[in-house]
Amino acid sequence: MDKILIAGIGNPYRRDDGIGIEIIKILQKENNPGLVFFDVGTDGLSLFDQLALYKRVIIIDAVFMGERPGVVRLFTPAEARLKIKSDALSTHGFGLAEVLKLSEEFAVKTEIKIIGIQPEDISFGEGLSKVVECQISKILDLVKRVSSSGAF
Repeated sequence: MDKILIAGIGNPYRRDDGIGIEIIKILQKENNPGLVFFDVGTDGLSLFDQLALYKRVIIIDAVFMGERPGVVRLFTPAEARLKIKSDALSTHGFGLAEVLKLSEEFAVKTEIKIIGIQPEDISFGEGLSKVVECQISKILDLVKRVSSSGAF
């Protein structure tokens, strides 16, 4: 069985933007055979380098979707381009939108799923807002469900 890369994107010093990294930290403490974890941090380009090494990748990131804070959505890259607000600014130097665009331009064959969480607060500071923190178990369940799904 091929391993699945679980990648968390975010800046832990920008409150809710750190949700992807927080999920990776939790999953690393559990027994998750078949999964490889990658803390992307704010270096989206490092994620692009990893995409070609795996057949399947799940990306977790705080995403401005125009939803109420705490909403969790599962996307394909094509759906993400439609749902992520085009005027949203990434708090990462090279963010999710750029990684997806680059992977498309280079015809990367990796199957990608994105778990996006609408942030409430991306101001400078540590720790998640209560509304995003309350979604952690839902996000963990979604990661496990998607990664164990034969259909991916």
